Amino acid sequence: MATPQSAPRLWPIDKLFISYAALAVCLLAFTTLHDLFALLLILGHVAAIGLLLLLARSTSPIVIFLRHWFLAVYVPFCYKQVPYFVSALKLRAVDVTLAHWDLAMWKVDPVFWLSSMPNRFLVEFLQVVYTMFIPGTLLLGIVLWVRRPRQEFRYGTFVIAATFLISYLGYILMPARGPRFMDYASLHPPLKGLWMFQTFQGALDGLEGAQYDCFPSGHVAVVLVGCYVARRISSPVFYVFSAFAVLITFSTIYLRYHYVIDVIAGMVLAIAVIVAAPSIYRRLDSGNPLA
Repeated sequence: MATPQSAPRLWPIDKLFISYAALAVCLLAFTTLHDLFALLLILGHVAAIGLLLLLARSTSPIVIFLRHWFLAVYVPFCYKQVPYFVSALKLRAVDVTLAHWDLAMWKVDPVFWLSSMPNRFLVEFLQVVYTMFIPGTLLLGIVLWVRRPRQEFRYGTFVIAATFLISYLGYILMPARGPRFMDYASLHPPLKGLWMFQTFQGALDGLEGAQYDCFPSGHVAVVLVGCYVARRISSPVFYVFSAFAVLITFSTIYLRYHYVIDVIAGMVLAIAVIVAAPSIYRRLDSGNPLA
C-alpha cells in the first residue's frame, strides 16, 4: 500500500517569497480591471511560487541547488515590477519631498554640494564600484556557498532577500527617481569620468529602465546587511566587503543616484533587518533553528 506523499518542507526564504508574492498579487488585483498586463504579472507570481513548491518536494541535488539560488531569479522579477506599480496605482513621485528633507537637515543640498568640484578619476572609479553592486553581492553569495554550511547559506540569502524585498515596498510607498533627474540638476556641472563613466551609467539605466528606486537606498541597505553576512564567513571577507560597502555608500551620493535621506533610511532598514532577522528566521524555520 502506497504511503501518502509528505508535504514539502518550506524554508524561511520560501515563506518570505510566498508572503511577498501574496502582497504583490493583492496590489496587482487593483489594476486588473483596466490593465490586463497586471494579470500576466499575477500569473508570473503564481507560477514562481508554484515552481518553488514543486522544487520543495524534490530531493535531487540539482533541484536543491536550484532552490537555494531561486532568489537570483525571483528578486529581479520583483524589482522590475516597481515602475509598473507606480504607474498603475497612479502614485506620485516624491523627489521634491526628499530633496526638501535633505535641505532641511543640512541647510544646503548635500548631493550637489558634495559633487560641486568633481574629480574625473574619482567619478570613474566610483561608477565602476557602483556598477559592481549586483556582481559583488552575488560574489558574496558564492563565497558563502563555498565556505559555509547550507543552513548558513539559507540564512544569509534570507536576510539579503528580505532587505531587497522590503526596499522594493519602500520604492512603491515613496517612489522617487533620484537627484540627477531633478530639473535643477541642469544648473550644476555634469559629472564626467575618464573613459567608461557614461558607458557604465548608460548600461545601468538601460537595464533598469525608468525606475523609482531611491527610498530607502537598497544599495546601502543590502551592502550593510552583506557586511553582517560576510562577518559570519571570515574576518578577511568581512574587511573586504566592508570596504566595498563604504565605497558603495559614498558613490550613491557622490554620483547623484540618491538623496542623503535615502542613505539614512537604507542604514535604518539594514539595522532593523540585522536585529530582527535571527528571531524571525527561527520562527519560520519550523523547529530547525539557526545554529
